[in-house]
Amino acid sequence: MNCKNVRANFLSFVEKGLPEDQLVQMEKHLKSCPECSRLLKEFFPLWKTLKGRKRIQPSPYFWTRLNQRVIEYEEGRKPVLGWLEGLLGWTRKAFAVVALAICIFLGYSLGNFPQINGPAVSQLDKRTLALQQLVDSHYINPLSGLPTGSIEATYLNLFSGK
Repeated sequence: MNCKNVRANFLSFVEKGLPEDQLVQMEKHLKSCPECSRLLKEFFPLWKTLKGRKRIQPSPYFWTRLNQRVIEYEEGRKPVLGWLEGLLGWTRKAFAVVALAICIFLGYSLGNFPQINGPAVSQLDKRTLALQQLVDSHYINPLSGLPTGSIEATYLNLFSGK
């Protein structure tokens, strides 16, 4: 018996429901496999605790109702509140259309924003140009002090001390 078969038969082993030949094989495997033995030692107290509990009985028509719900789901029928889901689907579509219309209107309005021309704009352009010239005059190229040429030549110069 392998570990998979032994673990699948833990419950039958604990309940002593295995045939004699399987019981012997399982005991032999448990003696030779420490992992399965450890798992059985963890399983046995848990099973004793669960076995001592009162078994909960489902309501009389539980399986019938569950089976009916599964059939309805598989057939694609809507549940009792199907009309509500239909209403929610319709409102989502309407909301999406309204949101799209608002976005188109805003895009059109912003695209047709009037251009500002006049002395204020020209003065602003002059200030921007002056600021750009100031920045350009104080700009320092960070790569200006580095050697030029290939990487190989740079390494050779570094290591040769030139």
